Amino acid sequence: MLTSTDLIRVVLVDDHMMLVDSLVTRFQRDSGIEVVGTATNADDGLALILETEPDVVILDVELPGRGSFDIGEEISSRLKNTKMIFLTGYLSDIFIELALRVNAVGYLLKGEPIESLIHAIKKAARGEYCFSQSVQERLIFDHKKNRYLIQSESMLASLTSRQIEVLRHLARGKSVKEVARSMHLSEKSIDSHKYRIMHKLGIHDRVELARYSIREGLTLP
Repeated sequence: MLTSTDLIRVVLVDDHMMLVDSLVTRFQRDSGIEVVGTATNADDGLALILETEPDVVILDVELPGRGSFDIGEEISSRLKNTKMIFLTGYLSDIFIELALRVNAVGYLLKGEPIESLIHAIKKAARGEYCFSQSVQERLIFDHKKNRYLIQSESMLASLTSRQIEVLRHLARGKSVKEVARSMHLSEKSIDSHKYRIMHKLGIHDRVELARYSIREGLTLP
């Protein structure tokens, strides 16, 4: 348990280096926060996080490699004391749902001031939730489960975090081979995920799959 005098050890994982550099520079002026490492992709980020065991991890939703929610599951299962905040430009119910699914305590939009992120980091370190206002409006608090839930689930909620990541790649027009290479999985595994995704969503056409992904906020048009 952190005390009021302890430094909050933070890892940043985002592929936008200008943003990362700006955040690191600002955090260095805050006596309560120490950045112990940064990474620009999911795989390097996970290795860094498991090595340093930070108090708070800040993850972009859009990460090269395995994907942020995929590594989020591993962080949640292996580092019980590490809190996760997703920092993103996507205001999408399914991403908020996935963040909550991996036990993240925060979901902030990149349009927020840096001071909002600093405040969120300090709340997260205390085990408190921290959401942008527009995110908070999409949530309800379940007192029985003692956790936040998204108010309205889409069909995408039936997919696993890995299937969501596969779907995002496929919706961008990538081939099964390209998706397998990006996610460090076999082509057979991606083919299997592709079949299950289309079956669950009742979609059997790649063009319609891409349109559906855009409508649901998974990818930008």
